[in-house]
Amino acid sequence: NPKSKIDETAYTQPALFALEYALFQLWKSWGVEPTAVMGHSVGEYAAACVAGVFSLEVGLKLIAARGRLMQALPQNGEMVAVLADPVQVAGAIAPYTQQVAVAAINGPKSLVLSGERQAIRAICATLEAQGVKTKALQVSHAFHSPLMLPMLAEFEKVASQVTYSAPKIPLISNLTGQLVGEEIANSDYWCRHILSAVQFAASMETLQQQGYQIFVEIGPKPILLGMAQG
Repeated sequence: NPKSKIDETAYTQPALFALEYALFQLWKSWGVEPTAVMGHSVGEYAAACVAGVFSLEVGLKLIAARGRLMQALPQNGEMVAVLADPVQVAGAIAPYTQQVAVAAINGPKSLVLSGERQAIRAICATLEAQGVKTKALQVSHAFHSPLMLPMLAEFEKVASQVTYSAPKIPLISNLTGQLVGEEIANSDYWCRHILSAVQFAASMETLQQQGYQIFVEIGPKPILLGMAQG
């Protein structure tokens, strides 16, 4: 079977954004509106749009450019999920920080590594020898890693030409895992978002500390809720 276009990141990213924004509007039509929002990587674009950081048109422009520019990069990267202590992971990736980074921290011992294929495989071999479980992810590129650097300048050109506002409802940042204000309303934030680790575990802790008890996951598959319970 020929591979679906939806698996190419140039199409995956706009499709995810469009689906998530449409699902928000559907819930809204039922009278259900969020009191706070957060995303996970691409999901932060939908969350920011819902929070009024930028318009739907701007959100589509940004995510289309992001996907297109990432698609044009060499497909020489991999991403792997690892069940290990962050300190142990930091030791394993230390020799490879130019090629590999932590892409997401989803739980206390649930991380995603991203970077150049050979370096990732060497790191996995090291970790597996220490008894750590690793699982390769089905991705086209090494997102949230140094391999994204070559597309940043072109993305910044697009991101610096649009209008941003501070969030109108509480928004938890992927970059810090904390509530975010004016600092999300500029192109620099969205460039750093491309390279930085997704602080999902810290974000869930922030929501818990703020007293939120009901969570709705808006996306094509129920993945984040499972991680949130971990």
